[in-house]
Formats: sequence, structure tokens, C-alpha cells
Amino acid sequence: MKYNKLTRWLHAGIALGVTVQLSLSLVMETPRPGRPFGDLEAAAFESHEVIGLFVLGVLLLHWLFLLTGHARLGKEHLFPWFSRQRRNAVIEEIKQQWARRRLDDTQQISALAGATHGLGLLVTSIMAITGVIVYFGMAENGAMPPAVDFIKETHSFFATFMWIYLIGHAGIGMIHQWLGHHTVSDMFDLRK
Repeated sequence: MKYNKLTRWLHAGIALGVTVQLSLSLVMETPRPGRPFGDLEAAAFESHEVIGLFVLGVLLLHWLFLLTGHARLGKEHLFPWFSRQRRNAVIEEIKQQWARRRLDDTQQISALAGATHGLGLLVTSIMAITGVIVYFGMAENGAMPPAVDFIKETHSFFATFMWIYLIGHAGIGMIHQWLGHHTVSDMFDLRK
């Protein structure tokens, strides 16, 4: 499938930002009142905050692009769950892929790929929204009201799904690329 230049740039920004964010989460610590904060932990946490704001900005552009009707296949392609016909197309594609036990590149428009991208956009958006609430709701020393602490726990909970999505999505993309489908090289060719 061919993507327009803005979609490729938005995808690259989100993919890079999310990958860096998840990598930083492996070494950072959230500040807590009365707990010493190491230099590496502090630098990783501050980087996580700044890059999180960047990812939020890219996501806002992506949502604006999508909701104003500029996305090539429309928001229904990414969120087929509210249409019986689109849900059935996703289910049928899963059945076909399972029956053949291989990944095909014969379809120009993949209902399953669209639904998968939509789920990734939702999880990433939840992560960005909860992250920005924590950013503005947490004191410098890590103190926060109970509501913000709950949002922080929600942010941490969805991080697991973000890891699953990133590994699964990138893995399937690499398998498609290895099979000669050029999905990764087409998506990340930012010069076109």
C-alpha cells in the first residue's frame, strides 16, 4: 500500500518517539518524595518527559489529519469496530491468513492492517494523554494527588500493551519486508 508523505512522516515520528520512550522506561525511575534520584535516572526521566511532549504533538497532528478527512482511507479504516461490514472484513482477513499460514501482500487495502494501526494509535494516545496529565500533575519531588497517582498507574498499565504492540507490529513488518513485500521500506521512505 502506498502512503502519502505526511502519513509517512507522522508514522516515523510516532514510531521513533515511542521506541525511545519505551527504551528510556527501562532505565528511568519516577521521582518519589524522600528518595534520592541518581543522575542516570534523572536524565532518563527528564528525557522521557520532553520526548513525551514531542510524541503528544505528533499524535495531535495525526489526529487532526485523520479527523479532518485528509487520511487516504479515512478513520473508518483505522477503527472498523463500529461497522458490522468492516468488522467482518477484519475477521475474514484473519481467517484467510490463518488458513494459508502465510502473510500475503496481494491486497491493496488490508482491513486487518488498518485495524491494527488504529489500535496502535489508540494505545499511543492513551499513553500520551496519561503521561501529560502526570507531567503537569506531579511535583518536582514526585509528590502527586491520588487522582494523578491513579493516572500514573494507568500510564504504567498501558505501557505493557505499548510494548506488545511495538514488538508485534515491528516484527510483522519485518517479516513482510523479509518476504519481499516492501512494507517497511515504503513506509519509511520519507523522500517520496
